[in-house]
Amino acid sequence: MLPKLPSRSLVVAYLKVGQGEASWIKTPEGQFMVIGAGPPGSGAHVAESLRAAGAQQIDLLVLPYPYSEAIGGATELIKQFPVKSVLDLGWERVNKSQEETLTLLRKQRVLVQLARAGVAFNLGTEGHVKILYPGERLISRTPAAANNAVVLRLTWGKTSFLWEGGLEEPGEQALLSMGHELSADVLRVARFGNAGASSPELLRQVQPRFVVISSDDKEKHLPAPATLERLIATGATILRTDQERGDIFFFSDGQRVELAR
Repeated sequence: MLPKLPSRSLVVAYLKVGQGEASWIKTPEGQFMVIGAGPPGSGAHVAESLRAAGAQQIDLLVLPYPYSEAIGGATELIKQFPVKSVLDLGWERVNKSQEETLTLLRKQRVLVQLARAGVAFNLGTEGHVKILYPGERLISRTPAAANNAVVLRLTWGKTSFLWEGGLEEPGEQALLSMGHELSADVLRVARFGNAGASSPELLRQVQPRFVVISSDDKEKHLPAPATLERLIATGATILRTDQERGDIFFFSDGQRVELAR
């Protein structure tokens, strides 16, 4: 259920889709940006959440990496909403979810743009989105690997949100070497709190007030205990989708980010 939120605020939602990547952003002007569509079978929930927030179209859909956990619900979203544009990694086809998604986008003549470090654009009146990763030089022999996933940062006024995609240790180290500004009020933890990512150095640079982990109570090995300890040590409020009754919502007035309950 969508909580009552202040008008004229940015809304950011992290959806309860188990071990999957699914978030959306709504600007005060009514623009919607979606990051990931969750695993197969979760598209209906993502669509329902968007519709409850008033979405009639998706202005930008980000396909963060081509694993089913991140794009499995994308075809359902594309069928239910007009999609104006898409950001995609552009790698070779590796699975059925990716093939079906890109085929449907081609049929509907949706503009698909390449997601690479340095791509940046404005969102609404106060928003700015910047792709931080990957760069042109890949760190894995398998281009579609999660270590080449999209990492992006949204700033809204003086507040900020960071999505770390599917990175594991090699990808995170490559991200850190690029020297980007990483500070964020809210950090969406890389790949369900895997053991390799969320290093002390990354967390020192991000300094989050809130940390969101997309997790599934059926998977006992994630988030990794050592990763969870590092996240707790930041002093941030830790939010796990497997421990919440529903989706997780934040709002920003450009000065401060608040958790909506």
